[in-house]
Amino acid sequence: MGRWLWLSSSLLVLGALSTIDPARAPDASSLGGTCDSTRDCVEGTRCIHHRDGAMDGQCSSACSATQACQSEFGQASLCLGADLCAPTCAQAADCPDGTRCNVYGWCERPVSE
Repeated sequence: MGRWLWLSSSLLVLGALSTIDPARAPDASSLGGTCDSTRDCVEGTRCIHHRDGAMDGQCSSACSATQACQSEFGQASLCLGADLCAPTCAQAADCPDGTRCNVYGWCERPVSE
């Protein structure tokens, strides 16, 4: 009986540990910054993968309305149709390093060919 109690307790602890965010890098990117993993993003954002055309390889957060993004990241942000927050821009200088201002007015990571 004790063995089963120990095993089930161990599994619960491992399950809990797997849901904890990874440690963030000291130079973590903010909203719209480039990333390879969530560790590269500031707290409150995660690295987006496999969303071709919308924040792929960038730090973002889920949203359902622009007001939610602006509340979290300031007025220079919006909620994309992909339900992700993105920084707004008028020119390339408004965007984080490694990204560019697209024709829709938000910062995107250029697609590598």
